[in-house]
Amino acid sequence: MEQTKVISEMQKFRFGSKIFCADGEYGVLTQVGFDAATQRLTHIGVKAGHLFAKTVYLPYESVEDASSEGVRLRIALADLPVVGKAEVAAILLDSKSSVEVEGTSSHGTAMLVAIHPSDAQLAYLVAHAVRAGKDSMFSADVIKTFAMGRVVVVLTNEALQKLPAYRSDSELRQEVEQALFDLTLLHVDFPGMIVRVLDSVLYLDGNISSSLRGDLVVDQAWGVEGLLEVKNQLVGDDRLAADLAMALGHDPRTQDVPVGVYPRLGVVRLSGAVHNEAQKATIGEIARKFPGVRSVVNDVIIDAKTDMLRVMSAPEGGEASDKVPGSYVRHTK
Repeated sequence: MEQTKVISEMQKFRFGSKIFCADGEYGVLTQVGFDAATQRLTHIGVKAGHLFAKTVYLPYESVEDASSEGVRLRIALADLPVVGKAEVAAILLDSKSSVEVEGTSSHGTAMLVAIHPSDAQLAYLVAHAVRAGKDSMFSADVIKTFAMGRVVVVLTNEALQKLPAYRSDSELRQEVEQALFDLTLLHVDFPGMIVRVLDSVLYLDGNISSSLRGDLVVDQAWGVEGLLEVKNQLVGDDRLAADLAMALGHDPRTQDVPVGVYPRLGVVRLSGAVHNEAQKATIGEIARKFPGVRSVVNDVIIDAKTDMLRVMSAPEGGEASDKVPGSYVRHTK
């Protein structure tokens, strides 16, 4: 089976992360269990409480999703006694498991494992302190020994030293924000952007003044060492204006009603003239539900006496008369 190579789509199990059942929180992740022959995740070890609390092993099939934010299960709290086991026949790893580089004195401890969700096979492992003061990510293809509480990787010392550091999400987020702030022309776009880093993947959400500036954000962010992937989901005002105008033009309720669409970081102002309140309300409803729209300012004018709808609308609203083409502005500056 072909495996996905997209880091953001992989499931990440960080030791110590919280476990969430379908109806509430239950304990923390303490261990992961793999099949020795295939290196596929078979079970996760969950412990509720502290000190003498017992570890319950749940089958991988009960996992809905997993990241540093926690592991979400498909099952309810009441199902845990039925699904869980006291012990399993698997290679168990935990936060004390040794991660060693063959032929060297370099060694550390496991802190996170990632798997391909398509078949639960190991994708990579992150270890703490294999290199002094640094966390490191090792792909499955460099792992030679996968044993109980012990992982051995095969790398030359030169390759080991060249591995980029696996940095904390908070550290990466701060550095990305600083890198974007250093690009002065992006300052006006900050209020519309949402910057989030999860498991070394940068997620860019929200709105930006243009698609071109969205590309600049991505280019600037890639300068931050330690990012594994950038998911650019920013909505440019130019694209939003075009797509929303097209949606209004295709909807049978509004296709004959010319409306000006003027977004500014996702806040959309609608301008134009319609025959009645129902038309105005429908236009506003379509806009509010459109993906990428944060809010709507409905400046559409109702003129029941007009015998035709205007071809153009003023960018600032308040008038229903046609505008000179040369002074017409279609989207936000």
